[in-house]
Amino acid sequence: TQRVSEWRSNFGSTALAIVIDFCISNKDTSAKELAALFLHRYAFLYPNPDEINKKETFRSTFVRELLATAHLSRILGHADVPALNTDRLAQSGIAGALGLCAVSLERAFDLIKDSIVSIDHLEDTDIPATSRKTRFKTPKTLNKVTGKETSTEHAFSVVKWGSKTTAFICAAQKKGPEAIQLTASMAYKHLKKPGAKKHASIDSDDEMDDREDVW
Repeated sequence: TQRVSEWRSNFGSTALAIVIDFCISNKDTSAKELAALFLHRYAFLYPNPDEINKKETFRSTFVRELLATAHLSRILGHADVPALNTDRLAQSGIAGALGLCAVSLERAFDLIKDSIVSIDHLEDTDIPATSRKTRFKTPKTLNKVTGKETSTEHAFSVVKWGSKTTAFICAAQKKGPEAIQLTASMAYKHLKKPGAKKHASIDSDDEMDDREDVW
């Protein structure tokens, strides 16, 4: 549906803004080299990329900031339905959002590593990361069949990224509700909206995609 597509698009553009902001702020290593380092073993998912501790999967600053900005900020102030335990659902029922965070960040680092998106003209550090996403678009390429330029090749589409998203969601689900609840609680600390403090204070036959094993 249109709303789901917009939700996914928001994750993709916000993730790219966060990654670009990080690369711009790091003056010691080139953006391409940084991206390659964080993609290795999905290091961008862990608080310490040099130490892949699977007890801490999905708890990197990248994931927490993206989860807070693209998802948790949208569900603050949700309807309170005790019979549905909505408060707990808001924190622990977010495996899908974590999977989308992970795949959005993987795509963002991929775009930087492959020089699909250049940060040379974006080094305006006065602009917040989440606002910078309106300043760039992935480049268009020529469709040899139609002879027209299209952005499909680099689009954040279900066709290109759907199976990878599913694999990350499977990994998130394997963490269990308590671990997911703690991850959400950590992410809420990135929010400054009223109400965030309450949540932050809570402590097949196919070959398996290796993203399923990050948990």
